[in-house]
Amino acid sequence: MGRTADGRPATSDSASRRERSRVSVERTALALFRRRGYDAVTVEDISAAAGIGPATFYRYFGSKREVLFAYQPYLLDGIREAAERMDVTQARPAQLLEVLTAFAAHLAAQAKAMAARDEIVAANPALLPYTLAVQRDWETHLAQHLARRRGLDEPDLAARADAALILVVIRLAFRQWRAGRSPGLGEAVGVVFAEVGRALGDSPPAGPQ
Repeated sequence: MGRTADGRPATSDSASRRERSRVSVERTALALFRRRGYDAVTVEDISAAAGIGPATFYRYFGSKREVLFAYQPYLLDGIREAAERMDVTQARPAQLLEVLTAFAAHLAAQAKAMAARDEIVAANPALLPYTLAVQRDWETHLAQHLARRRGLDEPDLAARADAALILVVIRLAFRQWRAGRSPGLGEAVGVVFAEVGRALGDSPPAGPQ
């Protein structure tokens, strides 16, 4: 059983209240970052706008930057669930599309919040190195889950390549959706995946032997 901030055993109600409060602080922070700029906003600003003290903020988040990337556990859950649902008896392209479709469905509930985060990072180049490190972590986790689903102890080249491709497709699909070229993230995934297929062709040339 978990515990509350003051060390008492957490009931389901108290845990639920804590989560609602944490989400409220997160949304407040994102709104401030978008309106005033990431660098111009302090933890004290976020706390005041959310109606909490800084000490409470730090019980939820370790830093201002952590608020911006608070969605990472949710995304990693989506990666794991999508890989676990993959039918390994299918051809490899069908496996990739199945993972992409499941992952896009998982992300759909967070799509608007992720778009806001993307906008904040784009306006603050200093955040880009951390963003790239986070994305590399996603790719590593996805390759591990794909390998395990295929009965491997460690990712092989195919698992690493598939993980990289899946995240590239998701990233392009996200931009496709944000630009208004597709009605939803799932539809955008289908469009981008089809384009990747056309680029590779049915029989892509072999590399150097």
